[in-house]
Amino acid sequence: MEVEERKMLFKLTKGKGSVSGFTDSAGVTHVPGDVVELPASYLGKKWLEPVEKAKKVVAAPSKVEPAEPVAVAEPAPDVPLEKKTKKHRSMSS
Repeated sequence: MEVEERKMLFKLTKGKGSVSGFTDSAGVTHVPGDVVELPASYLGKKWLEPVEKAKKVVAAPSKVEPAEPVAVAEPAPDVPLEKKTKKHRSMSS
């Protein structure tokens, strides 16, 4: 009776401690960054990073509250602007 070992998805890491390539049992060569399916016994190896399957996130519908009407402020009365007077520097010695 043959026992089938559980398989996991792993990503070959890049950088320090990684491998330059990996050939699986089917003869396919993988390079760093590729995702490969390997036995779970490879878990914990520095040159492999476990990849979790994407989980479906179900968000609860948010409550939509109607916006409260905003009171419109009355415009300020027109006030005439005063002209600035130029200040001259005195040139005394």
